[in-house]
Amino acid sequence: MMSYLTGEIYEVPCAILLWKEDSRAYFVPVIDLPHTDLAFDFPHRHYHIDGRFEIHARMAHRLKINDGYTATILVTENSGLYYFKGIANQKVKCVRMETGLAIPSCSEKYLNWYAGYIGQTCQEKRCPHLGTGMLERDGKLVCPLHGLTANLKTLKII
Repeated sequence: MMSYLTGEIYEVPCAILLWKEDSRAYFVPVIDLPHTDLAFDFPHRHYHIDGRFEIHARMAHRLKINDGYTATILVTENSGLYYFKGIANQKVKCVRMETGLAIPSCSEKYLNWYAGYIGQTCQEKRCPHLGTGMLERDGKLVCPLHGLTANLKTLKII
């Protein structure tokens, strides 16, 4: 993943969501890696929100984004709340260095999935799951998609 500086403006991929409630289009920064999560019984193609970037206050509230973290993902088929119109690069301000999926710690499927990655190596600081660039947090590497955490020196999932 590219290294960003807070306060600077960057052109980043954003999901274009036509919100059903007010018929307005909103641009929501995303990590540009659409995927499904069959391991979690979620076969729907989706994007993860990149909470490092400024997001319209209404969207931050509706998508439950808190300090860059959210349990919300953006599905590419139409949801009950919005129509997914595609991805477009937009200029947005970097407001924090951390982001990621807020994962419930009680999910047995998630814990079993995570356990299957322990000991695997991150090639070039990329997550062994989908190849996502990992972010540094508290002296470790963390995947912003699903939270796999690696030792910064050995690059092994811990």
